[in-house]
Amino acid sequence: MSADRRVAPRSAADQAMEPRSGELQAPPSLGRGPGGSFPLLERGWRLLVTGFAFVFTATGALVFTLLVFPVQRVAARDPARRRALAQETVRRGFAVLVGLLRFTGVMRLETVALDALRERLAAGRGGLVLANHPTFLDIVVLLSLLPRAICVVKRALWANPFYGGIVRATGYVSNADPSALIADCALAVAQGQVLVIFPEGTRSTPGAPLRFRRGAAHVALQCDCEIHPVLLSCTPVTLTKGSRWYEIPDQSFCLRVEARPSLSVGALVTGRGEASLAAREMTHRLEQYFTGELQRHGCT
Repeated sequence: MSADRRVAPRSAADQAMEPRSGELQAPPSLGRGPGGSFPLLERGWRLLVTGFAFVFTATGALVFTLLVFPVQRVAARDPARRRALAQETVRRGFAVLVGLLRFTGVMRLETVALDALRERLAAGRGGLVLANHPTFLDIVVLLSLLPRAICVVKRALWANPFYGGIVRATGYVSNADPSALIADCALAVAQGQVLVIFPEGTRSTPGAPLRFRRGAAHVALQCDCEIHPVLLSCTPVTLTKGSRWYEIPDQSFCLRVEARPSLSVGALVTGRGEASLAAREMTHRLEQYFTGELQRHGCT
């Protein structure tokens, strides 16, 4: 890799918040409750922290929108520079939230081959990261770990009083116009963004087979770029599809983030005929790939 394309060094704060590859972080005694022998107190503590995390996220979004982003708009006249500043601000905010959950013993975080993924993303101009979606926290964790990362967000968030300013300032992709969504995603990657997509389109249903939609395949075909798969698993399951924020497990959960080797578009489709047929084939192959890899880890 040439010198001008090296990965930017991470700050000491970022390194302190992130576990080493493959390292399972044990929660501190604070998260276990007094003496670690009072399960009801421990569960109550984790419930309190979980609720606070949601309040912290909404409050932080308002602070960014009302105080931080206006200053960045004045300091950076170039729109691309402003978006980059906003994205880094949100990334660091999410990193603080993840660090809070880990420090208080609510969550443990295990990462595998993440530095290799950062190297690959830094070596290219833009990138497409595909991941399964077991829990509500997936996007928070991924955006905290991957610089220059954006995602596709629901139309309702653009009018949300708490998060509307975030999605507009960062340049996240809206799904408001389905006919333009694929082109918007491809443009974001072409502009050098790291686009995170959950091919399921929603959180996984625990115990049910993965069912991918074709949107991610259409984006990959239009971008003609490498796909960077990331496997996510959460044990025990929490904040899943249909669950409430207060429905927490009886113990702290571990979120595992494993970056897998990149996949080429050519390896996932046998031909480049009709786009709809190619997208169908790629979706099927991606579904098989993720299912097989998750089964290999005993996650499904």
